[in-house]
Amino acid sequence: MTADIIGAVIAAAIGFLIAFINYTFSKRMLLKAPEKYSGSFVIRQILQVAYLVLVYFVGSKTQIADLTFLLVGAVAGMTIPMFFFTKKLLSVNDAIKTNKTKKEDETDG
Repeated sequence: MTADIIGAVIAAAIGFLIAFINYTFSKRMLLKAPEKYSGSFVIRQILQVAYLVLVYFVGSKTQIADLTFLLVGAVAGMTIPMFFFTKKLLSVNDAIKTNKTKKEDETDG
């Protein structure tokens, strides 16, 4: 049982890292090319699904811990931080809109 919990915590920590990578990628896309931001969803989903497939195959082949614990840890690690990261992305988006509005107001006189 201890190995199951440790495996879930490790999978959750790596899932948190995946969520952070997705956040930084999305933020970079939003700042550099907002018109191409919708394409970042595909790349983010590919990364998340690839991690879940990796957890499944590693967990099923090695029998380190119960596969259910590993998958739940991985999903929780990717999902829970995204509430925080989504809020941060929304604030970045609002800041971009505010700067864009200020620039348009300055050019209008």
